[in-house]
Amino acid sequence: MENVFFEGKVMWSQIDANMHLRHSAYADFAAQARLEILEKLGFDANLLEKLKIGPILFREELIYMREVRPNDTIKVTCEMTHCRKDGSRWSFSQGLYRGDGVQAAQINVQGAWVDMEKRKLTGLAPELAIKFLDIPKTKDFVLEEVPEKKVELIKDKNTMTNLEQSFEDAKKRVMELTEKPGNDVLLELYALNKQATLGDAETHGEKPAMFDFVAAAKFNAWNAKKGLGKEDAQQKYMDYVDGLLKK
Repeated sequence: MENVFFEGKVMWSQIDANMHLRHSAYADFAAQARLEILEKLGFDANLLEKLKIGPILFREELIYMREVRPNDTIKVTCEMTHCRKDGSRWSFSQGLYRGDGVQAAQINVQGAWVDMEKRKLTGLAPELAIKFLDIPKTKDFVLEEVPEKKVELIKDKNTMTNLEQSFEDAKKRVMELTEKPGNDVLLELYALNKQATLGDAETHGEKPAMFDFVAAAKFNAWNAKKGLGKEDAQQKYMDYVDGLLKK
């Protein structure tokens, strides 16, 4: 059995009146497996809180195959079946197996990322989208292009400058890399993107907890860009992406 991301014992509180695993518990086990994947990739609760984003479901399908009894041990697999290049929309196929190896249920979900402040759907930053796409995939996995957005050319403070538009285009071009970038490259992309959009880390970023090494590496990389203007950071980001694509 491949791609098992959760294993646990069925508790008495999860049993219905017929002495079977209640239907909502199947969904709970599947959700826990998805959270375990995110944590393995570095998308823990602290990071999501800092980014002010979270996963939501549009559709959840549960297909029941076999009964699950009290005290049985279950395993949950998870594979990605579809995703946009920016990670904004995704689908997963999950199998729930009993201790004897028999599949008891199939769970299929479709979802997206939502900006918790704006209450709108959002994509992931390029360096995060690359990590998100590390999730195991089905043989028929589909990688979808990000639909082009219609930009209204309104002459006011909300109109994007040529530099800003080029910067946004560069973030999309990162997804054209044929090989997965190393951690040093991902940190540089993260730092330049943060500096270009928010400014100095000490002003807009919270210092990570003492033993949160992943968050510390990101904060330090961002903080190393201290004093770099947003436009300069945008230009450096674009130049860096151009260099990666030429390799």
